[in-house]
Amino acid sequence: MAVNYNKTEIGKGITLTRITDPKYKANIIRVRFITPIVPDDLGVNVLLTSLLVTSNSQYKSRSELSKKFLGLYGTSIGAVSANVSDYQSVGMTISAIRDRFTIGGEVISDEAVKQLIKCIFEPDLTDGKFNENYFRLRKQELLDNIAAAVNDKRGYAYMKAKEVIYAGEPAAVSDMGTAERAAAITQEDLLRQYRFLLKHAAIDITVCGGGEIDSAVKLLTDAFAKVERGDVPQIDYLKASPVKEKLCVKEEPMNINQSNMFMAYKTDYPNIYANKLMDCILGGSAFSKLFMNVREKLSLCYYCDSYFSDLKNVMMIESGVDTANIEKAQQAVTAELKAMQNGDFTDEEMENAKLYICSGFMSNYDSEWDIGAWYRVQDTRGTAYTPEECCALINAVTREQIIESAKSMKPDTIFILKAEGGSDDE
Repeated sequence: MAVNYNKTEIGKGITLTRITDPKYKANIIRVRFITPIVPDDLGVNVLLTSLLVTSNSQYKSRSELSKKFLGLYGTSIGAVSANVSDYQSVGMTISAIRDRFTIGGEVISDEAVKQLIKCIFEPDLTDGKFNENYFRLRKQELLDNIAAAVNDKRGYAYMKAKEVIYAGEPAAVSDMGTAERAAAITQEDLLRQYRFLLKHAAIDITVCGGGEIDSAVKLLTDAFAKVERGDVPQIDYLKASPVKEKLCVKEEPMNINQSNMFMAYKTDYPNIYANKLMDCILGGSAFSKLFMNVREKLSLCYYCDSYFSDLKNVMMIESGVDTANIEKAQQAVTAELKAMQNGDFTDEEMENAKLYICSGFMSNYDSEWDIGAWYRVQDTRGTAYTPEECCALINAVTREQIIESAKSMKPDTIFILKAEGGSDDE
């Protein structure tokens, strides 16, 4: 493929990542502020970035700013936030068609980036405070999103499972923080974090798409060159979660129809591609052992999936199960992992898993959004492999390495959101 990838440091703790392929018709510019997770600051940072994309010093209302971007051939702007390993990443993204595809070659990229710069460096502040009306609205949105996460029982179960699996680690907390902290956020908190992120966060500017946007990129890099920077943390996403001394089993009752169970295993096996392939055969695909045997053959689960976090070295097996079948499901899952450890899988299963994973890798070329996400994941590992290079690494994995990976998985946590009574709200 014709993707060109380049990452350079343009300031203290500020990187510029450019991902270019002429086949893409648009460009995406994403500015991320990355900091170690501080529980009390999670909701503040999320609320702050949602306010920054609502208005700026030139366009002081949401409708005015939206109208401005709409006039730039439907350019969009939005806030982004996520916890990645032991770090929080927040920021904003704009997406605009390339100038060559406008009517008469009209240049819109420069103006789009100028508005992004105003959102970042010239927010709508009066006497050190954001627009009070938007502050209340965005704060309520944050509270609503936190409440919605609780109402999504599968998502809530995952959130609670993380608290147990990563107990004592920054990764244990939820992405948006608690409702109690969100309700207590003040304008002073926002201004403090705004100044802190500009001065102390690691900052990544990613430009991904069809290219031909050098002038706009220079506007953005020149703006960040003027920022006064202080101490910036060294970001290392690879934070293996330590194995507990003994298996931790925890239950939380809830008035739902179906129990949600998480079984977590931790490993120190260094080959992440062997780990991913083993996980795929075990439970990471529609033809996996967990799906075909535990769900289909034994009918013990409504769903039974697994996924591997290479940043934390954790494999999670998630299932929806009737409360009466919890123990049987645990035994069946354990038996399937034991089969992997004993090499009880066919060459066909191994080849199908390789094809499945590689097909997913190659699909990242489908859009500028996908290839941008691909290289963000690569960045967390300290690599810049292409999808083809990762396919080669997957295809090089041997049967023996898959068995070694399976044998390295140590039982760490079982968390059950246990159904009591019944509710249709799942």
